[in-house]
Amino acid sequence: MNGPAPAAAASRPAWPDATAAAAAPPALALAALRAELAPYLRTLWRTAPPLATGAPGPQAAPPCRPWLSLQGVHLPAAVALAAHDGADEAQARDWYRAAATHAAAHRAYASQPLSRAGSGPVVQALVGLLEDARVEHLACRELPGLRRLWLRFHDAGPALGDGFEALMRRLARSLLDPGYGDPHPWVAKGRRLFFLDDHGQVLAVPHTAALRTLAARLGHDIGQLRAGFNARDYLVQPSYRDDNSWLWLPEQERAAPEAAAPRPDETPVPAGPAPDRERVPAAAARYSYPEWDRLIARHRPGWCTVIETRPLAPPGLPPGHEAHSSPPREVFALLTRDALAPAESRGPPQPRAAAPPARGGQLDGDEFDLDALTQAATASRAGLPPDDRVHRRRARAAGRRASLWLIDASASSAGPARGAAGGMGTGAGDSVSLLRAARAAAWQAACGTQGPRHACAIHGFCSEGRGAVHYRRLKDFDDALDADAAARLGALSSGLSTRLGAALRHATALLRRQRATHRTLVLVSDGEPHDIDTHDPRYLIDDARRAVQAAARRGITVRCVGLDPAAAPALRRIFGAGGYSLPAHPGALTAALARAAADC
Repeated sequence: MNGPAPAAAASRPAWPDATAAAAAPPALALAALRAELAPYLRTLWRTAPPLATGAPGPQAAPPCRPWLSLQGVHLPAAVALAAHDGADEAQARDWYRAAATHAAAHRAYASQPLSRAGSGPVVQALVGLLEDARVEHLACRELPGLRRLWLRFHDAGPALGDGFEALMRRLARSLLDPGYGDPHPWVAKGRRLFFLDDHGQVLAVPHTAALRTLAARLGHDIGQLRAGFNARDYLVQPSYRDDNSWLWLPEQERAAPEAAAPRPDETPVPAGPAPDRERVPAAAARYSYPEWDRLIARHRPGWCTVIETRPLAPPGLPPGHEAHSSPPREVFALLTRDALAPAESRGPPQPRAAAPPARGGQLDGDEFDLDALTQAATASRAGLPPDDRVHRRRARAAGRRASLWLIDASASSAGPARGAAGGMGTGAGDSVSLLRAARAAAWQAACGTQGPRHACAIHGFCSEGRGAVHYRRLKDFDDALDADAAARLGALSSGLSTRLGAALRHATALLRRQRATHRTLVLVSDGEPHDIDTHDPRYLIDDARRAVQAAARRGITVRCVGLDPAAAPALRRIFGAGGYSLPAHPGALTAALARAAADC
């Protein structure tokens, strides 16, 4: 940070400052806490990153500031006590804990490093601040007590001023402290863009790649405010936070990609993209659902929040792309020819079965059977006992059906598809991702199933904790199988986690609204449930099992088509021995989805 004005420095509470360690003895040494910090971190995160001291960090960072590297977490060798200003050894101990847990949170929720290309110093500083806030938000959702530890070092307020660095500190506090409301419009805008809700519970930008767009918007406003920034002297505040140098690719690693200008059709996309929250419509609907806690053997009411959206533009497009940059008709053509098996192996479409004729020779029915009456009269005239079965019963029309294919779009679905007999590639040297296989198979199954008496829908989901289960209605029951539906489905991308129970409950609620005699929910998934805020491997499995049982009680058949044989034990526990299938090769996937939809 720029050197603060003397008046501002005098008004700031004198928390332990690592930068003053060398000049303000006595100090608390890291060596005295090393034996305490390692088990402390292991208790919180189930892992303890190596704690290192010594050489200064990258970009000539001050040696008494925290920083991260592949070798571990680098902390200053000592922290000044400054007891004359009210700080003591306990506060210095808290500083070390805050710095170590913040660094560990970065390692727990790390993402791919970013290129500095196209990002000025202001945007880079804002990306670092937003990434700090993101990982701390995720950590506090899992370990709420950390918020109290970190908030001890957030003391910024309006009295600090309206300079750029003061606004950065005020924004950092606003994103961590739900009870702090800053009056500055820029700080309020940053909080509004960072969260989807007013209470600061749901992140609007849950992955690092999307932070750059938000940082650019805030950086543009800083330019309009004419707030000065000295990048050379800038230090991240509060002092327990690292310098975020790990967030960016080193100069030598980004020099090669920048040497050759990319072609217009080679827009870079971050590795393992998560759904882009910037393209989610503002009118996203939110629903609360209970969740089964196996440890207390009861449901936790209103425990999960499902955020339902119907994308107006294809989700997951790179920043800067408009809806028309991926023409719906091209996606439609791609999906319709993206068969998981050769056309000749699928055979001609099966004709729909005709309605069964009325049945004659019944004891009672809707009308007389003239043939049976004639035979009865003839028998009576011949002195034989007549047959009383002289009615016809009209065949009842087949009941309406509703089928919903629910696609697991978590990060693991970006991997190569696998079958019971090995890879699910479409040919020698060819491979297909799990999500692409699921998208194409669901589309083809819907094309072969949807009709006047069979409504079909295709939805997708992923999650980032119990507070944000993202549910996308890609093709609804009333939608035609047209280019728009194909575009929404074809743009579904992989990212985040799999909180299956909440998604199943929401899909069940949508199916119950359909006027049908047979309702079927078919999950297309590559593995067992998992989410960032649960560590018990059985917790989400048991909850999903309860969701399946609740759907069955409401007359909805739930089936699963698995894409990974390794998940068979979890699928058997959730859906039962006959409630799931594992296609052996790509050509069987579409048939498995259609068969599961008809199995009710």
